[in-house]
Amino acid sequence: MKPVICSALALAMLFLAPVASRAQTAATGGGDHLEWTVQPYLLLPYMDGDITVRNQTVAVNSNPGDIFSALQFGAMLYVEVRKGSWGGMIDGLYMNLEQGAKQSAAKANAKQGAVEASGFHRFSPVLDVLLGARVNVLNSGIDLPSPGISVSATKTWVDPIVGVRLHLPLGESRWSAGVRGDIGGFGIGSSFAYQIYPVVGYRASKLISLHAAYRLLNMDYDTGSGNDYFRYDMSTFGPEFGLAFHF
Repeated sequence: MKPVICSALALAMLFLAPVASRAQTAATGGGDHLEWTVQPYLLLPYMDGDITVRNQTVAVNSNPGDIFSALQFGAMLYVEVRKGSWGGMIDGLYMNLEQGAKQSAAKANAKQGAVEASGFHRFSPVLDVLLGARVNVLNSGIDLPSPGISVSATKTWVDPIVGVRLHLPLGESRWSAGVRGDIGGFGIGSSFAYQIYPVVGYRASKLISLHAAYRLLNMDYDTGSGNDYFRYDMSTFGPEFGLAFHF
């Protein structure tokens, strides 16, 4: 399925870019001043996939209730700066949790963090093209009560990413809508990674806006061999809610 998803996203980018560029002919710039957005947010994640540590595999299937009941600490923050048609963003997420497994009483404990840094160029009022990287840090342990095995490993890898972000025009309304798609990894970090991220927002005031989104992030990363083999093949998905401050 992953080559199909990759091809579909690539074709969508190629198709939507010229369509979006012609959708509006207004100026793309936002003036010569810096525009800042700072947004703490809350992700209610489902997780579905496999974690392999030292040839021991646990199939994870967790919902937000499972994750938050075992969550010891979590932090999520998005920051964006733009001047004219150029800008950059940093998106950081950290969770310290215990993930339930599909089989028996097995557990996968994880301290999981990701920081994405991307630059973008606004080609039109509705189209941004993004280029960046996502740094992933995972400290994962697997506990198998039977036969009494406990193993752990810490891995860090970097996924280069490329993507597009579409802003859907809603006239003079306080409402906004958009969608982001990106692909990455390319065998440099993950074998393949992709993200799909539709979002709607409401501008409550000049300073504050509210956002609701749905995020799907998939990564397939593996390294090592034999007893040192490690694999993280996981989809993290679910609704997201944010409160943004604009300066």
